[in-house]
Order: sequence, then C-alpha cells, then structure tokens
Amino acid sequence: MNIVQQHQIDFKLFDRPDIPTRRYKAGETVMSEGEPAKEMFVVRSGKVAVQVHGKTVEEVGAGGLFGEMALIDHAPRSASVVAVEDSELVPINERLFVVLVQDTPFFALDVMRVLVERIRHMNAQA
Repeated sequence: MNIVQQHQIDFKLFDRPDIPTRRYKAGETVMSEGEPAKEMFVVRSGKVAVQVHGKTVEEVGAGGLFGEMALIDHAPRSASVVAVEDSELVPINERLFVVLVQDTPFFALDVMRVLVERIRHMNAQA
C-alpha cells in the first residue's frame, strides 16, 4: 500500500454552523467505485482507506481530503473509500466549495496541492 503525504486542511474553515459532518464506523463504506459523485470530503477525525479495484492505494487521516475529482468532472467515482477507524467527515458539494474558495482562496490551493501530490505519486509508480 502506498501512503501519499497529504497537505493538511485548516479546520477553522469548517467551524461554521452551516457546515454539516457525517460519521462513519470503522469498516463502513463511505463511497463506492463507479457510483455517481457530487461531493468531496475532508477528514475531521479518524482515517479512511482509498481503494481501487479492491486494493488500498492510500490512507487519508485527519486534515486530509478525498473525492475532489468529483467536484471537477462530475464523473463516476474512480475509487471506493472505507473507514479504517471511526471517522467524522465534512462533505463538500460544489456550492459549499465555491463559498469556501470565495471566503478563503487558499482552500482552493490546498485542494490543488493534494491533486498534484497524487498525480506525482502516480507518475512515480509508473
């Protein structure tokens, strides 16, 4: 299994009453490969495993994010994600993403940095 060093998200962005969270127990599926996608997630606490074709390719802990490609292309999920530990996640749909970017432009840079880290990691594996 590969673990990508992920840029950490500042949780002060999410200390707002209008931003919901979702809780998942260890072993619960957060999302499945191939399903429709309209949101990404930030891990507030816990840890999740990103799996492609049943193989764990990355673990994402508190401050990390996943599912960001869904906000860009609205294509079906390219990976499944399963909670490794009891986890609290912040779901971010396109509307909330735009609000966060407008309020704190560095949030968009954080997301782009994660994308670049994942691309560089994949290129190194090729």
